[in-house]
Amino acid sequence: MSVEKLKLKLKRNHTWKSRPGHSICVIDRGAVRFDYPSHWIVEPAEGAVHLHDRPPSVESCDLGVSIFPVPHQFVQSLSLEDTLRDTLGKEREPYQQSEFFHIARGDLEIAWLEQRYVEAQYRRDARFRVALARGPALCLISMNYWSDRAAELEPVWDEVLRTLVLGMSVEDPAAGPVVQ
Repeated sequence: MSVEKLKLKLKRNHTWKSRPGHSICVIDRGAVRFDYPSHWIVEPAEGAVHLHDRPPSVESCDLGVSIFPVPHQFVQSLSLEDTLRDTLGKEREPYQQSEFFHIARGDLEIAWLEQRYVEAQYRRDARFRVALARGPALCLISMNYWSDRAAELEPVWDEVLRTLVLGMSVEDPAAGPVVQ
């Protein structure tokens, strides 16, 4: 899946709405939509989008979003917890892992967890949050950041999950979603 970044001038009567200080990220014509702080940097990557709170570096927070083109009938049969657990690689050795948190809104289900670990190269306390969202699409969202920045960054995670919408149809991105 090739990804390109487009920044569009919205039409006068657009229907997009976000909180002040936030922008709207729309991926794959509405397969995934969420709000993020307007000053964050958005970078397309192969099969994903990465957002950073400052120029990408060891100090920046990395919020990654990936969509998986999986047939709807298969998506519905997945165990979110088992699938999310299977996505956790071996690159982190967490000293603490939260229980699974669950969010359900309409046809959207989200399971997520947090790992706390000491980043080996920098010997710093870090956090990793990861969510798997299921609806008309399947979406993986992850966020890596230093623990000493948790108070400022965790509200961003909350806002991304609060505003997450999957499977929206967007014919004209400058006008907003089709309201029915």
